[in-house]
Amino acid sequence: MNANIVYLEQNIPENTTTQQHNLFMLDYPVYQVEANGTLTPVLNSWGKVLSIMVDKKERFKIFFTSGRTFVLGSKKIMAYDTDLDGMDPVSRLRSHGYVFAPEQRAVATQSANKHSRSVFPNIRVLQEIPREYVVIDCEFGVLFQTQRTGDHITMDRAVINGEKAGIFQLAALGYRGSQPLDIYFNRYFDDPAFSPERKLRGLKETGSTLAAYEQESRPVTVLKDFIHQVLRRQLPLVFWDQGNDLRLLQHTLAVNLPYLAVEERLALTAPLCVFDGSLYTNQVINRSNHQKDTHHFLPLNGIAGLLNIFNPKQHNAVWDAQTTQCVINELAKIKQTKPLVIQEPRPVVTPILQLPKVASATPIVPVKSIEPIEPTEPQLPAVATLQRLRAAGRTYREIANQFGLSTSTVWRAVKRREGVSY
Repeated sequence: MNANIVYLEQNIPENTTTQQHNLFMLDYPVYQVEANGTLTPVLNSWGKVLSIMVDKKERFKIFFTSGRTFVLGSKKIMAYDTDLDGMDPVSRLRSHGYVFAPEQRAVATQSANKHSRSVFPNIRVLQEIPREYVVIDCEFGVLFQTQRTGDHITMDRAVINGEKAGIFQLAALGYRGSQPLDIYFNRYFDDPAFSPERKLRGLKETGSTLAAYEQESRPVTVLKDFIHQVLRRQLPLVFWDQGNDLRLLQHTLAVNLPYLAVEERLALTAPLCVFDGSLYTNQVINRSNHQKDTHHFLPLNGIAGLLNIFNPKQHNAVWDAQTTQCVINELAKIKQTKPLVIQEPRPVVTPILQLPKVASATPIVPVKSIEPIEPTEPQLPAVATLQRLRAAGRTYREIANQFGLSTSTVWRAVKRREGVSY
């Protein structure tokens, strides 16, 4: 295609009864199409649509400002438009029968987006772990709109300044290699749009009194301290899945921009280098794969578990920040190790047992028949000897035992000599 795709609408999933589905439009975040045709921004870590392309396999690849890529097969596409018609985004949406959410939300979003362009306007994504860096991690809280009617209080989820959630805990830890730097930041936000449970959690984790917590956790106070203690060091920021963390950090700074001093605003315009541990995991996984563009969006503590790293306080920003540092260092070691390349498996051949060969065959000589040998009686001593022994007083048995003869043989020999017939 010579034209650029600027609009892409996903099919309604077959395995759901809802009519909601996603819509992608160039330079806009992902929108969810409601049943009534209104578009609501989807809270995710993808960012805005950077470009939409079709590959050789006729798959639609959607690239986002977060560095992520979303792939859809042609059968999952309901419709798409190119820029050849020259329509503006609002007119394009109307041509498909869609409109943005209520005007008051759009106005608030436009105001926040206007200031957002002044926060971190020049971001460079690093592919390798920097030598010195600050690990950033955020925990979020859902935003609510509270209505009081007498003693009855109702809380409904709300979109405030274009966002459905806000930063509840912000942590930053500095490192040079694997050694910690003198940067330690761990603060909570006391947003009136948070639920009471969020505030109670903040009080519990800080151990502060209610008055101290409300004073220390004012968003403007926290952001000012963050700028002075962290951002003014101008070190690269390391995230695990930067999408939500960086976007909402940028958004929160933009909303509070009018309350910051001039030098604090200038610190937010400095060039910023960012490293994403989640994207780095894809580099390590795909380094030997033939499909280098495959993305695996894996959870931090899941990867930590595979690397034998245990985080006893998961989903706490300062603990997750330290876990991120440990994980990316272990991934760097793995990346430097030569991978084991699997060879084609082959069947095992069992050897046949061979009998030892005879060196030379010896001819068999027939054995001649042997005549049986008749037993011969033992050689008798001289009769005179037997008589002398008898005359000397020896008994017949003693003489027989001496010469190995029977007693009767000795007796006959002696008596025969004496002329006795028997």
